[in-house]
Amino acid sequence: MATGIETLSPVVFGAMWRRLQGEREMRERMVREALDVGITSIDTAPLYDFGGSEQTVGDALRGIRERAQILTKVGLRWDGDHGQTLFSATIDGARRDVRRDSRPQAVRRDVEDSLRRLQTDRLDLVQVHHRDRDTPIAETMGELLRLRGEGKLLAIGVSNFKPPEILEAARELGSVPLASVQEPYSLLERQIERELLPEARRLGAGVLCYSPLAQGVLAGALLGVAPSQWPARGAFFAPGNAAKIHAAMEHSLEPIAKTHDASLSQVALAWLLGEAGVRAVICGASSRRQLEENARAATLVLTAEERELLRATFSALQLAPEAGRGPLARAKSLLRRGARKLLGRR
Repeated sequence: MATGIETLSPVVFGAMWRRLQGEREMRERMVREALDVGITSIDTAPLYDFGGSEQTVGDALRGIRERAQILTKVGLRWDGDHGQTLFSATIDGARRDVRRDSRPQAVRRDVEDSLRRLQTDRLDLVQVHHRDRDTPIAETMGELLRLRGEGKLLAIGVSNFKPPEILEAARELGSVPLASVQEPYSLLERQIERELLPEARRLGAGVLCYSPLAQGVLAGALLGVAPSQWPARGAFFAPGNAAKIHAAMEHSLEPIAKTHDASLSQVALAWLLGEAGVRAVICGASSRRQLEENARAATLVLTAEERELLRATFSALQLAPEAGRGPLARAKSLLRRGARKLLGRR
C-alpha cells in the first residue's frame, strides 16, 4: 500500500535551526544547494526557530517549490495554556512555555500557519511532533485526515511516539497508511531496534532517522580535538565514553571507510539506510561540501560482512549508564533548565 512518502530522498535536509542571527541568506542557499545535489526532501517544524525555519525554507523554495518535498510537524505550541509543558524559552523577549497541544483546533491552526510560512498550498508530510496525552489520538488523527481530504497535506506520520501509540495512530487512520515514524537512530542510539523498528516494519511505516551521526561523534567531530575543547553536549562527549566510541570507530568505521574511499559519516549513514524499515536519514549541513558528502551516502552499499562488523562492534560498547539516554532525553533535561531554546537534535 502506498504511504505517500515514496518520493522522499534517502537523505533529508534537516532545517532545525536556532536563531538565525543574520544567517538567513546562508540558510536559504543551503536549502537550494541541497536540491542541487539530490537532497530533495526538507525536514522542518513550527518549533524550529519558532516559525523562523519554516519561513526560511519557504523563502528558499519560492519559485522552485515543485522540486522539493516538505516535511513538517504539528502539536507543539508556545501561545496557549493547554497541555503538558515540554520546556520554557524566551520568545520575542518574553518567557513562554512550549506545550504539547494536539487538539483538532490546534492541529488545524498549525497546518494552516505552516502553509502560510512555507508559502505553499500543500505539505508532503505532516507528523505529530510529540504525543499530547491530554488529547485522544483519535481526535488528532481525525483532524489530520480531514486536512488530508482538503488537499492541505499528502501523508501523515508521528514522531517521538511509543510503540503502542504508533499502533493506535495507525489504527485511527483506517485505510490511510501511517506514512512515517521519526525517531533517533544511529550506530550509537539503537533503542528503537527492540520494539519500535519491528512495529514500524509491520505497519509499513517508513522510519525517518534523526541524530543519525550522534551529534557529529560518528562523523569524527572529536577526533584530533583535545578533550578540554569538546563541547558539553551529553554523554557521548564524556571523555571516558568518547574514548570507547573512538576505539570502536577505529576498529570498524575507519577501515570500512578506507576500503570504500568514503568518509566516516558516509559509512555510518549507509549502515542506517541499509536497515530494513529505514526510509531516510535526516542530516543538517552548513556547507555544500557537507551536503555533497551526505548525498553520496545514499549510493554507498556495504557488504554483509561490513554491516555485521559495525553492528557487532557498536553493540559491544559498554558506555557509562547516562550514555543510554537518547538525544531527546538529554535535550529535554537541558531545556527544562533553560539552557537551550529549541528541542535538541536531532
